[in-house]
Amino acid sequence: MASCFIPFRGFSEDGNGTATATSEALIKAEDFTLLDLNNNKVSLSDFRGKVVVLNFWATWCPPCRVEIGDFVEVSNAYKDKGVQFIGVSDDDVSALEKFVSDYGIDYPTLLDGSVDRIMPKWGISAIPTTFILNGDGEIMFKNVGMMSRDQLINAIEQSL
Repeated sequence: MASCFIPFRGFSEDGNGTATATSEALIKAEDFTLLDLNNNKVSLSDFRGKVVVLNFWATWCPPCRVEIGDFVEVSNAYKDKGVQFIGVSDDDVSALEKFVSDYGIDYPTLLDGSVDRIMPKWGISAIPTTFILNGDGEIMFKNVGMMSRDQLINAIEQSL
């Protein structure tokens, strides 16, 4: 599946899937609150001050299954560097719990539709879709489609 790396206002595409900062203002991410797999409320704003990798995905999505191993690996490599991964899925809880266990996902996995439906509010029309937010909660990057490990690391590094 092809990947579409989309820089937001305030960034320009360099032709290699990498965005660079411009002087324009960045877009503030809309806060949300959803339930995690333990039925705890988790808000995006809980992670203010950290770079957030926000991945919208589903257990039935083949590209999501391919990229998830890299996401887990990169999450573990960057968790002590102020980077927080968050997964959002609208799967049923039992399928999600099994997938999270089978793939060793150790970052928060939130249930879209548990408190609110955020995928439509965030303009998610295809999965996987990944956003990277800076510590101020501003959207630095959006990637529609599967992300490679190198793309993910490059986007995180530019956001630190």
